[in-house]
Amino acid sequence: MPSRFCPRCGTKSASGAKFCADCGASLGGDGATTNGGWRTLAVASSVLVVFLGTGMAIWTTILEPHTLRHGPAAAPASGPAAPADGAQVKTKTEIPAQVKTFIADLAAKAKASPKDVETWMKLGQVDARAAQLDPRYQPEAIAAFEHVLELDPKNVDGLRGLANVYYDRDDHQKAIPIYERYLALRPDDASARTDLGTMYLYGGDPAKAIGTYKDVLKKNPSFLQAHYNLAVTYHGQGNDPAALSELQIARGLAPDDTARKQIDDMIASLKGEPAHAAAAPPAAAPPVDGTRSAFQAAVERAFRSHPIMGSRIVRFEWSGPATGRVVVQNFPMEGMPAAVRDKFTAHLQDELRSARTANPVEGAIRVEIADAGSGDVMATITL
Repeated sequence: MPSRFCPRCGTKSASGAKFCADCGASLGGDGATTNGGWRTLAVASSVLVVFLGTGMAIWTTILEPHTLRHGPAAAPASGPAAPADGAQVKTKTEIPAQVKTFIADLAAKAKASPKDVETWMKLGQVDARAAQLDPRYQPEAIAAFEHVLELDPKNVDGLRGLANVYYDRDDHQKAIPIYERYLALRPDDASARTDLGTMYLYGGDPAKAIGTYKDVLKKNPSFLQAHYNLAVTYHGQGNDPAALSELQIARGLAPDDTARKQIDDMIASLKGEPAHAAAAPPAAAPPVDGTRSAFQAAVERAFRSHPIMGSRIVRFEWSGPATGRVVVQNFPMEGMPAAVRDKFTAHLQDELRSARTANPVEGAIRVEIADAGSGDVMATITL
């Protein structure tokens, strides 16, 4: 249900309106991905071009100032060299005329109020979003964020916005000090610290990048982007076993099939297999690939399909034909009421029994459920 007042600028909205007439913000919910979400490694403009199918979608894409950026790609250990002008080469996508008009009007409003931090911040955010479709908007975004910081040097949104634009331009020399200024004010921002690590990588310091990613994971062991970027960095240094280990963790944290397929393709590449060999089947079922028995594959498929636990599974660790461990993240079983816990474990027992019936296996069956962060075993399912 659309808000009666804009959550960003407070302007009263017309009945049924989906976007604020003053600042362009969505009135139907935040619609923005959090900074901690998954970011694919493709160039942002190629991802966002899919929104060009309808006028409303392009408005949502540009006017919602959230971050969707590429990562370190398959960068070599020394880091890719930035173009001479510091800007990443991107494909330009034409922005609809009505959106250009909105941006121009907002720019005029900002220039008419040179001390209005809020309006200049909105301009920087909108220009940055437009720049993900057309990089010609990057200089305007930089100028707007710099103006915000001239007025308020400790404006965290301005610092983050400016750092993000430099990140998109692969301009590590300018991005690094801005991220460091931002993190001095917001030290617990895992996404920003991960991005800083990526800029260290681009700057030719993979050891510092690895240390930064590990610092993130000490506090946030289930932070997908840090696991993935760490895997890419290990690969760049020729440490493929470590890279594969991180990718397996990342796959368990992936939020959707698209992200899982991208990770699977990289896993296949590191193993020297065709990309399609590691692609997830429609039900995200693990393949029987010689490393898993038919019974183990059936168990993994059943557990991953669980409506509550499935999305929280990081990985499976098999120690025997019928014994192993399921590592989960953000799944506090100790908080379950006893009746709920008993019902949950009974359901998993039924799944193990079904897997054994369809795929006979010798010996007792024992599967532990362990926390990814602490390693503590929260439950043991046996047959």
